[in-house]
Amino acid sequence: MSYIGAEPDGKGSAERFIFTATASTTDTVTHADSGLAINYEANHVSVFLNGVKQVIPTDVVASNGSTLVFASNLAEDDIVECIALSSFQPSDTVSASAGGTFTGTVIANGGLETSTTTKIKQKGSFLQSSFHQALTLGY
Repeated sequence: MSYIGAEPDGKGSAERFIFTATASTTDTVTHADSGLAINYEANHVSVFLNGVKQVIPTDVVASNGSTLVFASNLAEDDIVECIALSSFQPSDTVSASAGGTFTGTVIANGGLETSTTTKIKQKGSFLQSSFHQALTLGY
């Protein structure tokens, strides 16, 4: 599959687990049909039972990252789908406390310092001056 930019590394992505209940299934699901252990982050999971989204924690408890516990036992052939979202942490950031270097345009609402002798432009000042001159000159 093609991606623009970096290949996904599991951050900011979703993983899908499908489980089909058998006659011996109770109210707890820990593994997908594939045998893969269910893995999710609390508050970052959606659970569906036979296509109907379940309300957490009313219909199902999903709090420890590896187990889904339903309010009642599952029936044979019930299908549980778990969509686990990983947390997203952008990697292209500049520390607020330590600072960093920008090579593109930066918009700041506070103070701004530069280590070069390049003049800092004030956005809109030309427009304000031109508009004022137009009013004064009567254009």
